[in-house]
Amino acid sequence: MKVIRGCAMAAAVPVLLLGGLFALNGCGGDTADELGSTEVSGVWKGSGGGRVEFGDDGRFEMSGIPRGAIEFGFSDPPPGNGRLSGRGEWSLVGDDDRSDGIELRFDAAGSFSDDSESTLLRVEEAGDHPTLYFDTDADKAYGYEVRREAAP
Repeated sequence: MKVIRGCAMAAAVPVLLLGGLFALNGCGGDTADELGSTEVSGVWKGSGGGRVEFGDDGRFEMSGIPRGAIEFGFSDPPPGNGRLSGRGEWSLVGDDDRSDGIELRFDAAGSFSDDSESTLLRVEEAGDHPTLYFDTDADKAYGYEVRREAAP
């Protein structure tokens, strides 16, 4: 009986260790798809001339962003199917140090008639070639992409 218990314990230890490693991996140790404020600051460009510039001071300015890239909460969105421009404040979502999301809160200017709108950009890829996308559907990871322009 002791032999069976010993074998069961010997088999259980590797399973428990492996399970612990998976649990640790899922607890936030992986920040590969997160950016810090200094990594966000700068100019990001998308296809068709879209541009978002994130300032070190928490302000942003954008132009040429396709209208479909932003999901509007107000009842009277900007007219037409063209491109949007605007400015306002940006911040990392959740954590002040690193995040996989950036919130843009628009001022009443450019394509936005009041300051009640906001949108979310998600980090598609971090590292050497970071990419953000406008998050238009919480159930799917897609949207208009902007890529970080190389620093001069």
